[in-house]
Amino acid sequence: MIVCESCGRHHKVNDTTCPFCAKRSSPAWRAVQLAAGVVTTAVLTACYGTSGFNDTGDTNTLTDADGDGVEAPEDCDDDNAAVNPSAIEICDNEIDDDCDEATDAEDTDCATE
Repeated sequence: MIVCESCGRHHKVNDTTCPFCAKRSSPAWRAVQLAAGVVTTAVLTACYGTSGFNDTGDTNTLTDADGDGVEAPEDCDDDNAAVNPSAIEICDNEIDDDCDEATDAEDTDCATE
C-alpha cells in the first residue's frame, strides 16, 4: 500500500491511478469511499488489534478509534471510518460525512444549482 499524494488515501502499489481520486461526485466514488473506510478499519484492526496505535509507538493510547487516519476531536465520528473531515458529503444519508456541522441539504456540497 502507498499513500496518494493528491488525496492522502492508501491504495495498492500496482494501481496506475489512485481509485480515490476518481470523479468524487459519482455514485461509484461514494461506494469506493465507503468501502475504503470499512476495509481500512478491518485491515488496521487485524494488524494492530483493538488496543490502538499512534505516532509515538504507544500502543496503550487509542488516538484514532476508527482507523481512518484522523484523530479525535477533528474526526466528528471516531467510530465510523467513512466519516471524517476529508470525506465527501453523501447528500441523502442524514449524516455529517465531512464533519462540517451540516448534513444533506444544509451542506453546501449538496446544494443544487
